Amino acid sequence: MVGSEARLRPERGFTLIEVLVALFILAIALAAVMRNVTEAITTTGALRNRTLALWVAGNRLTRVEAIVHWPGLGVRHTVAREDGRRFRVVTRVRATPVAGMRRVQISVRRAHHPNRLAHLVGFVRKP
Repeated sequence: MVGSEARLRPERGFTLIEVLVALFILAIALAAVMRNVTEAITTTGALRNRTLALWVAGNRLTRVEAIVHWPGLGVRHTVAREDGRRFRVVTRVRATPVAGMRRVQISVRRAHHPNRLAHLVGFVRKP
């Protein structure tokens, strides 16, 4: 009777087709997860650069506002460092229709990159 019971009991486990289908579904899911992770990393890096550039622009504008002498009209190109990164800073000082006021426009780009990361405009009054 032992032999007849073994023949009647169905075998348990997965067929090769079932395993292949499961692996295919898993591969598609993992590919989608990897794509999302890659996009998140790229976005995080871009946001970090923009945040640092905005800090650089804010620092430059504060520096212009804090100085005691009246800023001269014109364009000034400088380089700034923030968190180990180099930024190109362009400061434009222009006259305004209001006597005793100057418009200060600051643009920040990463060194060796053409795209502007931050743009800040402020107004300074004559001390």
